[in-house]
Amino acid sequence: MSAFIPENDELLAAVLGLVPPQLPPPDQAAALRERVLAEARRVRTRVIRADEGEWKPFVPGIRIKTLRRDEADGTQTSLWRIEPGASVPPHPHTREEECLVLEGSVIHDEIEYFPGDFLLAPPGERHKPFLAPRGALLMIRSELIPDPEKLRKLAQSGS
Repeated sequence: MSAFIPENDELLAAVLGLVPPQLPPPDQAAALRERVLAEARRVRTRVIRADEGEWKPFVPGIRIKTLRRDEADGTQTSLWRIEPGASVPPHPHTREEECLVLEGSVIHDEIEYFPGDFLLAPPGERHKPFLAPRGALLMIRSELIPDPEKLRKLAQSGS
């Protein structure tokens, strides 16, 4: 073994191409093979293709597609498809919310935001309605959103 590789680290040696000239005994070879395959199967980057995932209705004219949900952190990332003329109802924030306009535009507090515009709402802020006269696609990172049925009820009650 090389001075740079710890003793008994056959996996690192194999990855670096420093395999000894003789084959290891069958039990060690099987264990090494399993370690290499386990590392190869490990998923590092999660990918959701544009045509994957489920768009769920939120309120009339708005559908949400969850991209990431982290129960431990209490956050999620989602896409919001807002049809022309629909609006996001007023709502409070208990955590920070990030919003990136991807398509179309939204109007909030009489200011119109376009693709590439980024909005950051601090915890405790209560949004006025977001209007989308021409429609919009937003990417939002926020606190966990309850299931769509519960959201609909909250939106309809004005809470």
